[in-house]
Amino acid sequence: MPTRSSAPAHIRCAAPLKTAVQVMVAVGISLLVLAAVARGDDFWRHKPPAQWTRSEALKLLQRSPWVKLEVVVFAQKEVEAAFSVPTGTRHCDPDAIDQNGNCTQKGRIEAPVDSSRQMDAAPVIKPWAGILVRWESAVPVAQAFARLEELGEGPAAAFQAPAPRLPEDRYVITVKLEQVGRKGFEPFAVTPAGKPPLLASLRTRRGTVSPLEIEFTGVGANSAAHFFFPRTLNGAPLVATAHDSVEFTLVGVGFAVHSKFAIDPEFLR
Repeated sequence: MPTRSSAPAHIRCAAPLKTAVQVMVAVGISLLVLAAVARGDDFWRHKPPAQWTRSEALKLLQRSPWVKLEVVVFAQKEVEAAFSVPTGTRHCDPDAIDQNGNCTQKGRIEAPVDSSRQMDAAPVIKPWAGILVRWESAVPVAQAFARLEELGEGPAAAFQAPAPRLPEDRYVITVKLEQVGRKGFEPFAVTPAGKPPLLASLRTRRGTVSPLEIEFTGVGANSAAHFFFPRTLNGAPLVATAHDSVEFTLVGVGFAVHSKFAIDPEFLR
């Protein structure tokens, strides 16, 4: 954001862009680390469900091949500063100083009081939300929910927003908030005004389908949306080949997510 200083215009314009790029790189690295950890221990391949621990069952529902954590970085409002330097009101237009002595000039760069922070230091990450997307039509996912119930962990299972039902003629995908990014961001909450407008699709090499039904569970930030897709397209199986992949896209108010799953027929429900 511009400010009245001696810095060249191209440097002032590049700073927010550089910050945004650094944020996305940092978030991307975090997701890659989580994915690597998830792949590191495929306990469901060699350990019977009856022997799964609570943490293993939860891991399967949160960090496994059937779960994706998508990040939504909220756009910064123009009236907010990208970062700050201690300038007081020296570079503020006199008519932009309010009655409390604060500079309200649009595009102004405000700065931290801590002199140890430098302009080239790591940027403060902008508010972001983590949206969990889970492929419910996998045998291990159902087994993980069942195992939590066996362990007496019903509340923990309920918090993971299990699908209310798993029809044999539907593929089911659940979407819920994993990390609340900012106050009031409840994209899957049903309110007195109605259900949230959500546009979803599922694409495979066979084609693209829309959900036949959408159901909502939970309250507020703990709400979840469950999408029920047909298993066939024009009379042919939507997922027909070994190790096929599916791409799920969801667009809501102020956000969009795109997740890709590699479908292993060994575990397809």
